[in-house]
Amino acid sequence: MLFFRQTLGVSVRVRVLVAVLAMFGLTGVSYAQGVLLKNVVIYDGSGKAGVRGDVRIQGDKIVEVGDKLTAKTGETVRDEHGLALAPGFIDMHSHADGNILEDLDAENSTRQGLTTVVVGQDGESEYPLADFLGKLEKTPPALNVASMVGHGTIRHLAMDPKNQIREATPEEIAKMKKLLAEELKAGPFGLSSGLEYDPGHFATTAEVIDLAKMAGEQGGFYISHVRDEGNHVFDSYDEIIKIGKGGKLPVEITHIKMGVPAMWNMAAKRMPEVFAQARKEGVDLKADVYPYTFWQSNLRVIMLDRDYYNPEKVAKALEESGGADHMWFTSYKPDPTILGKSLEEVAKMWKMTPVETYMKMVRAADVGVGGNAENEPSIMAQSMNEDDVRWLVAQPNIMFCSDGGLRDRHPRGAGSFPRVLGKYVRDDKVLPLELAIHKMTEMPAQQLGLKDRGRIAPGFVADMVVFDPATVADGSTMQTPQAPPKGIEAVWVSGEIVVENNKVTGAHPGKVLRHMPTS
Repeated sequence: MLFFRQTLGVSVRVRVLVAVLAMFGLTGVSYAQGVLLKNVVIYDGSGKAGVRGDVRIQGDKIVEVGDKLTAKTGETVRDEHGLALAPGFIDMHSHADGNILEDLDAENSTRQGLTTVVVGQDGESEYPLADFLGKLEKTPPALNVASMVGHGTIRHLAMDPKNQIREATPEEIAKMKKLLAEELKAGPFGLSSGLEYDPGHFATTAEVIDLAKMAGEQGGFYISHVRDEGNHVFDSYDEIIKIGKGGKLPVEITHIKMGVPAMWNMAAKRMPEVFAQARKEGVDLKADVYPYTFWQSNLRVIMLDRDYYNPEKVAKALEESGGADHMWFTSYKPDPTILGKSLEEVAKMWKMTPVETYMKMVRAADVGVGGNAENEPSIMAQSMNEDDVRWLVAQPNIMFCSDGGLRDRHPRGAGSFPRVLGKYVRDDKVLPLELAIHKMTEMPAQQLGLKDRGRIAPGFVADMVVFDPATVADGSTMQTPQAPPKGIEAVWVSGEIVVENNKVTGAHPGKVLRHMPTS
């Protein structure tokens, strides 16, 4: 695509060299005299319909938006031939922090149009957060990184590591508060929890409120993998509203789902009541969602009461999680040959029942019964309903996330945002393009309190995505989870191109985004 750009004041030889290097991911593209994007359809992030026009960038900022802007001397001109231009997409729940220091290109994220990821999710954040963010500032990645503080992380640090499967004492909660106060100085955007996971699952609502209140006092918000995404999911939504009210802060249900067949088709029937109840209680409730009917987590998560060795309960949990034939292994250290196989297939290989296979695997990872935690399997399981996903994707107060890592085996890590634009916007017409873009850009920027990102407008940082609405689509599948998407033509971060023609350029202009405490 770069071969077809027109450039003023730059030699053809330099232009071609930059193009070749960028195509092979060897360099970023620098525009010292500024750049003018011509003939783009601008979706400014506000939710308004796209408008054809031009956009001028100087340094890392958008300085002018208009119709038929005239190029200035020395300015590079890129004719985008009617492609769409949107603000850079913001992933409200990412696990990029797991590998980003080793994978600064963040290829699976940037190629799908992401310019900012929010990490420290599910109650688990890097510790100490200041050290992690400091390393990212010294060796910047291709995209921007914002973080939450994990409730589970500070709970683990404050309690006896051998005795955390219980309520915390007042003294332990006091330790958590001290740890949280320190972590908040690093500039996280609030508190995250994973109340379905250990050790967060055993925290009382009152404990979480005490900690959330501290984040709220600093102007932050609370985001939660709620306590139960299955049979008692709506009780969990009542709890997050209670936390929002008690903590006096906005709250967000992350990767919202109706995770068992008994709850299928409840999104349209009951979620309006949940949001209405939040408004009645004076709570700012939002959510985010990824566009798939299957999830990824550890094997133990399906047993909420932790009664792992009760055959009847295990059988019921497997059935409610989609069945042993709809549960696939994504990691298993003792035997990597089972990756991609279902629990049912592995059970047949081992000449056991699925229930027996489940219990054997959990026992091998259960430190409490002599196992090794490193043996913990991870799985993908299909237990959601497409009608619920479609309803959640369409809602104006529900943002988007990937819930993916940079080297993920779930296709969401490489395909979530293009999948929304291709399948749910263009093909299925579940929501209009301008609303989808708003939910990927300005809405999450406002949730994070970012006043200079999420819009195509003068004064905003030039985090942008150029894409083709007619061809954009996810390419990742269960079989090829890191395959690139289609139709994402260019991704800009702080005025530099980090992806061109679906290839990373090697530019690393990403910033650590910090929410500074209000007091």
